[in-house]
Amino acid sequence: MNTFSAEQKMECARAAQPAWAALKVKERCAYLGRLRGEIARHCDSISALIARDTRKPHLDALAGDVLVTLEQIRYYERHAAKILQSRRNGKPLFLFHSARFETHFEPHGVALVCGPSNYPFQLSVIPMITALAAGNAVILKCSERAPETAALIAELCARVNFPQNLVQVIHGGPEEAEALLDARPDFVFFTGSSHHGQLVAQRAARQLIPAVLELGGKDASIVFEDCHLDRAVEGIAYGAFSNSGRVCVAVKRVYVHESIFEKFVARLKVRISALSVGDAPDSDLRPLSSAALSMHLELVDDALSRGAARFPTEDVATGGPVLLTDVPAEARILTEESFGPALIVKSFRNESEAIALANSSPFALSSSVWTRNSARARRVAARMSAGSCAINDVIRVIANPYASFGGNGKSGYGRYHGPEGLRSFSRIKTVMHTRDRNASQINWFPFTWRTRKQLTQLIRLRHGALDVLSQMSRVLPLAALAALLCIQSSAHARQTTRLSVDVQLTGDAHGELAYLVFASASGFPGARDKALLHGFLPIQPHMERIKLDVDLPPGTYAVTVYEDLNGNHKLDHNLIGIPREPVGASNNPNGRFGPPRFSECAFSLGNIPQTIAINIVKAL
Repeated sequence: MNTFSAEQKMECARAAQPAWAALKVKERCAYLGRLRGEIARHCDSISALIARDTRKPHLDALAGDVLVTLEQIRYYERHAAKILQSRRNGKPLFLFHSARFETHFEPHGVALVCGPSNYPFQLSVIPMITALAAGNAVILKCSERAPETAALIAELCARVNFPQNLVQVIHGGPEEAEALLDARPDFVFFTGSSHHGQLVAQRAARQLIPAVLELGGKDASIVFEDCHLDRAVEGIAYGAFSNSGRVCVAVKRVYVHESIFEKFVARLKVRISALSVGDAPDSDLRPLSSAALSMHLELVDDALSRGAARFPTEDVATGGPVLLTDVPAEARILTEESFGPALIVKSFRNESEAIALANSSPFALSSSVWTRNSARARRVAARMSAGSCAINDVIRVIANPYASFGGNGKSGYGRYHGPEGLRSFSRIKTVMHTRDRNASQINWFPFTWRTRKQLTQLIRLRHGALDVLSQMSRVLPLAALAALLCIQSSAHARQTTRLSVDVQLTGDAHGELAYLVFASASGFPGARDKALLHGFLPIQPHMERIKLDVDLPPGTYAVTVYEDLNGNHKLDHNLIGIPREPVGASNNPNGRFGPPRFSECAFSLGNIPQTIAINIVKAL
């Protein structure tokens, strides 16, 4: 670039971001929908340009760059609003009786996205649109090795007519990336080699800038003796040599059970021999650039010098696919990141050895398992250290817009795609709203011996330090528990009145008595999340009545109860909605079709202790 000021670009992005963040998520996604339309209408010419810019087959550009990007945009158009919606959090009721907790998702501000050269469209546009959907401004630094793709992305954004300076697309080398990092973006998303990822992480860490790093892999495949052999050969050939091995989730190592090792290798050699390499648009592999070829051959030659064997045995200077066996553990092609069409094959004796071999690499991006045994496949997948694992498949795991993607170890950290992608590009804020209007709280000053003693008793009761009390804590309602221990002193607590609920049980009552106390019609009669208080009390054998005591501020309330006969902690209904378990409510309303109304069951609680009676009736 002839003119470049990272600070100016950052200032422009910061100026554009607040108005964008103020838009509703659906309004932001409408822009993304227009971008998707532009890409879809010109998909063939776009994929042709990408293929030319990256020296990859046209079909690979169409499927791997264009289609995957379109699917991700479509997913966020449909789901981003729900994913980013504020949500209520749970709470320990006895600690936060009068408080409500919420989680909110906010944009970081300006996101710096650094794209790679192997899939410069997909791996630049997807983090870009994710950042935009979350409300960020974006500075996209495309790879200096894909200048035509960078210009294409800038042109597409201009056609969509994003707000001025909201999306700024540049292409350049490490110097531009360093300058942009030093201009203090609010978030960094980097895709590239592990070496460069470490440099980005160090630079971002100096300024405490959060980052997601999508780095290289050394993916392992485990092939068991009961696999679909033809599918395993075809899949691994594709996984190893697609885009000439220049795929972050390419298969680099394959471990084959010793009983089928010779057969597998023989079939894989036949498949490799049939792959076409050339400049034709529909060649299976395109020749590597001179720089990529030089590094590829350097790693292959190092393995050969350490005793490895290769197929084909003739000269591989053209950059065609290479199969390596007998590769020692210290070979550079096993210990360093490699980005070329080379596959290492080794046998294993048992499942434990296979997993140990697969997890021996510091890279842990993706992996695959090949077997007809579903239980074994899931067991092995769970023990793989990689960030993802495909069973009887390869590479496509990165293409599902609903599922998160990312690596571990030297393959980076953080996730994108799916809901996790939007949350990565968001700051999470917790808001606590307390409705209590008291002048003070029991945990505020002054600190007293009495308060400390009460808190000690509460801790022992709630967390089982006292044998008898720990049993009580499982059954006593939390509101009664707080009242029992006087968690709020009379000096701090607002005035409350004791309400006693005398419940007449049915003749063969058993299980637990469920109770719900409502202060309004919202959620009445059965929504526990809307109830002011709720809980369960054990029904002892031959018990006829249960008395429940709670302390409430004066007001209007309604109480519902039911006998939870099967202990599932919910009121069971039949097909037409009639309760299957005995129920009751305050004021004992007359039977009617449908649940009782709050107005029928409401009563006033004043400053004088009050007792109400509820008669439980059997279900029809």
